[in-house]
Amino acid sequence: MRLSHGTARDLTRNLPLAVLLVPQGHAGELPGGSLARRAALLLKGKVFQGKARESLWLHAEGAEGKGAGAGPRSLLLLGLGRAGEVTTADLRRAGLICGARAAERKARQVVVAAAGEWPLGERGLGALAEGLLLSSYRYRLKKVDSPPPAEVKVVASVKGAAALLAATAKVVAGVNLARDLGDLPGNIATPRHLRDVARSVCAAGKLRFKAHDKAALQRMKMGGILAVAQGSHQPCYLIEMEYKPARYSQTVCVVGKGLTFDSGGISIKPASGMEEMKYDMCGAAATIGLMQAVAASRPQGVRVIGIVGTAENMPGGGAYKPGDVVTTGSGKTIEVINTDAEGRVVLADALHLATRFKPDAIIDLATLTGAIVVALGHEAAGLFCKDESLQQKLLAASQRSDEKLWPMPTFPAYSEAVKSKWADVRNSTGRDGGSCTAAAFLGTFTEGFKHAHLDVAGTAWETGEREDHPAGARGFGVRLLHDALLRWNDRG
Repeated sequence: MRLSHGTARDLTRNLPLAVLLVPQGHAGELPGGSLARRAALLLKGKVFQGKARESLWLHAEGAEGKGAGAGPRSLLLLGLGRAGEVTTADLRRAGLICGARAAERKARQVVVAAAGEWPLGERGLGALAEGLLLSSYRYRLKKVDSPPPAEVKVVASVKGAAALLAATAKVVAGVNLARDLGDLPGNIATPRHLRDVARSVCAAGKLRFKAHDKAALQRMKMGGILAVAQGSHQPCYLIEMEYKPARYSQTVCVVGKGLTFDSGGISIKPASGMEEMKYDMCGAAATIGLMQAVAASRPQGVRVIGIVGTAENMPGGGAYKPGDVVTTGSGKTIEVINTDAEGRVVLADALHLATRFKPDAIIDLATLTGAIVVALGHEAAGLFCKDESLQQKLLAASQRSDEKLWPMPTFPAYSEAVKSKWADVRNSTGRDGGSCTAAAFLGTFTEGFKHAHLDVAGTAWETGEREDHPAGARGFGVRLLHDALLRWNDRG
């Protein structure tokens, strides 16, 4: 989709489709020629009221719609709900619906406008643009006809609208990159593929790139990631992507779990649904997508380092085993209870690498536990953070981006539970409090640093379609963390 800023004149052009966003109770004039006049009569007669998600199609009759000045050939009225209660989530959803309806109609040119004042100003326009652009994502390996991208003009009397739309497009490109990586099958999106994509992102965005391969990891004594990768023929990597402005006062490390396929290893998973384990690298995908967005927006005052720990967990002849004790890069030892709790073993080394940069904050994204899906479903990611200021930054960004986080407990008892008789910590404590003990395990590798763990197992992907996203990867975390980083040094 190509998104640009339009003017009221675009609503009088002979285009395939125009969309008018109408708040409930709107009684003023509607822009858009003869179809809009018909729409105004329907509003006056309360046939269409503008309730949230309410929609109504109008089509030009006969020769009407032909020639200059006749207006669009089809008009979609889309309700926003009560005028004073419209949220950014409502506008983002409206953008998603507009994009989906345009695709259904195969409309290559679309104009979107609001009836009356533009809701929520810049924030509302940005949210609508996000929805429109997110709606254009398509899984790129599936063999279907690929029509040229639709040209969508958004009519808005908002200061800096053109620049805002362009900036939003760059962020959503990062989201869609993360979705692409997540949806790719494990035989294509291997650890090497993630390395190559990260390298390309850094080259295009002028970021520093470094990939630590097996030999380097052995020198660094990163025994956690090396142990997980033992059973696979695929190489493993710790990847660094660094954005460093000329001046900065804060350093933030974002760490992504990148298990490109997780069979469970020796503690093998059930066959049913195992194909979804290609998504066990969505934390890494979001980190790479985020760094692409950061490279485009160049936030001021904050240095951002993206770290990806990527490997494949397979039950090969050399695979690590329950009962093994592995030594991580930090020197701490892990007793392996369950080889299917491998993500935290990889993250132990990735988080230790993050601490070497002496950051002001570490944030990790990981599809870590099924327990978080049981607790929160697919509506929110679990947020585990002991630092109040860091937690509030992320919750504020969550509210603005509508990528939901829910604070989870970090009681000392969970840290006690991960202690091991044979090593410093054990990688599994059983089912009880599984998400909380997994977060406590990670916390032992970031002691002395502000650390937030985002368990995104329920929000990274879904097998079913929703109104607001197709089946598959969602790119969760890119918009959330990009928003947080843009405002990282804001007070209050």
